[in-house]
Amino acid sequence: MARSVRGALALPTAPALAARRHGRVPILLDTPLDLFPEAGPALDYVRLAELVESAARLLAGAGIGPGSRVMVVKRPSFDVPLLAFACARIGAVPVLVHPGVGRRSLPVLVERARPEAIVTDACADSVAALADLPAGGPPRWSVGAAAVPGARALRGVRAAVGLPPAAVPFRQAPQLVTHTSGTTGVPKLVLQSAATFAGQCGPQAVIGRLLRARDPYLVCLSPVHVRTVAAVVATLALGVPLGFLTDPAPANAARMLGLVRPGFVETVPNAFIRWEEIADGRPDLLASVRMFLSTFDAAHPRTVRTLLAAGRPGARYVQIYGQSETGPVAMRFHRRAAGLLARRGGACANGRCVGRPIPGHSRVRIGGADGAPRAPRGTPGPILAKSWATTPRYLGTPDQRVDGWWAMGDFGALSARGCLHLYDRIADREPGVESLLALEDTLLDRAPRLTEAVLVPMPGGPPVPLVCTRGDVPLEEGLWRAAVAGLPPLAPPVQCRWDDIPHTATWKVKRAEAAERLASGRLMSITAGGPGGPQGAGPLRTDRKGPS
Repeated sequence: MARSVRGALALPTAPALAARRHGRVPILLDTPLDLFPEAGPALDYVRLAELVESAARLLAGAGIGPGSRVMVVKRPSFDVPLLAFACARIGAVPVLVHPGVGRRSLPVLVERARPEAIVTDACADSVAALADLPAGGPPRWSVGAAAVPGARALRGVRAAVGLPPAAVPFRQAPQLVTHTSGTTGVPKLVLQSAATFAGQCGPQAVIGRLLRARDPYLVCLSPVHVRTVAAVVATLALGVPLGFLTDPAPANAARMLGLVRPGFVETVPNAFIRWEEIADGRPDLLASVRMFLSTFDAAHPRTVRTLLAAGRPGARYVQIYGQSETGPVAMRFHRRAAGLLARRGGACANGRCVGRPIPGHSRVRIGGADGAPRAPRGTPGPILAKSWATTPRYLGTPDQRVDGWWAMGDFGALSARGCLHLYDRIADREPGVESLLALEDTLLDRAPRLTEAVLVPMPGGPPVPLVCTRGDVPLEEGLWRAAVAGLPPLAPPVQCRWDDIPHTATWKVKRAEAAERLASGRLMSITAGGPGGPQGAGPLRTDRKGPS
């Protein structure tokens, strides 16, 4: 007989169970819901369960039933996990897509997912992304007050009555579909079964129970990411207050930090680095934080030090490495002691270390040269992983398994101590450079005014540094020369605003797209001159040699 997963970690049942077990635990949003704006930004577990039930009845009234795939394409907001819960409540499978994938990628994703309905909004990115879908496709339903071309208002349907009780799904039942970052092209659609989704939630739920903490949890992640939905479900299972942040801008983050006063804060490294200005200017807003968590990528050491210095005494920074396809794979703890970044005796001092595999949950190995299954310790190669959260499959594309191990698409090494060092994405490797990410760490450490430093590989020349400064203050030539002293050759830097850099839905830098924009002159310096001389007068040359 097929086994079921725990109801507290299952999409169809998590909100109602949390409401019954924990009652009116607060939930605070940085922006009200589009589907139910009258609910306002301050919710609680009971109200969330009621809204999920209302949304589920609307979806059922729109003709959506068990087994249907429902694609959600709308601006980032808490509506996205709410609609995911509502779809699962009636047995449908939510397919969460960020409208920023664009009009070239979305038709491909629709073809792969074959949804029976699309839920969208009047956001300009959503309208543009859906513009090239052929006529006669799946019906579209809109949320929000504004009309959407070709869509009917979901609030305008007659809600179904008498929904059957929510069922805990069997382990292999399809539960959720999200997409990868798409840093190198069209994103892939990642299926989660009920079992693998529970595996996505598990590590956070276990850590929370071990700490026995009741502190509020503030999360700032893309709502369409599986980690975001898993984080909300794990938080509901733990019964702690939730703050939900969709805009990572420092001003908005500072506002929510002041309102939530969290003990736990989770976002991606590219957001945390922007929040360094909060740690420097308003450390009181982070004084309640006992644990910072960053997901997906390695954090910059400077960022870890800065945040821990502002957190409460004994604060920890948890760095988690993983992907949508695998969930958490490796984990590393940093801690604050007497205001300093401290490591437990014998811990790895390498800034590219993302920790060790999670006991009982994941395993990691490095692929060897010439097809060898395993590289010796200390020898770099492609990273392969296994975990309880590994996707059963992609929708519409081949998966990335190698002899039962998932190919992460990253390049790194396992140290003699067994910890994983992450060097680069394989697609971003630069000949003769061990790690572009390590060089970025060095630049950020040497130039504290930088809020971003991205090295973009370019054909026919050295990598181009894309740099941002706090307040967009022009980068000083002397500072830059000191920062690059002794490093491998780099092209002159291009200073730009953070929003000018092409990012994915999870705020990862699209390096391939950045290279195209640089080469065509569509991404240029915001300063008339700078460390590399005048910039922005035309397309970037890629034949420059030598250090800047």
